[in-house]
Amino acid sequence: MLNKKEISVMRTVYDVCKKNNDSAIISDAFIIESTPEKYRFTEEKIDTVLNQLQYDGYFECTKSQKNNQTVNVITLKSKGKAFERELIQRRRELLNSTVWRVIFAALGAVVALLVNKLLR
Repeated sequence: MLNKKEISVMRTVYDVCKKNNDSAIISDAFIIESTPEKYRFTEEKIDTVLNQLQYDGYFECTKSQKNNQTVNVITLKSKGKAFERELIQRRRELLNSTVWRVIFAALGAVVALLVNKLLR
């Protein structure tokens, strides 16, 4: 299960890679600019998150030099290609669990009312 920072970085990587046939050359600066400001990424944090995502099997990442700037050469793996579907499934599961919790809370309230009426 990815945390919010990993999801924001993966979303950026996924969008760029999908435009370029499942692989891309992305700089750390571009990832920092593309992610929300609230996470306050630095190049060290980006490297950490990229390594975690690579370890989880979302993509292969290789550091390289381009115009005296360090860039990431990223190629999506099958788990990375299915990232968008994973997000959709996560939303469905969240909605489903929320609906069931509301149903059981309402059912519990009705049972409590019935027991209260019967005991009076």
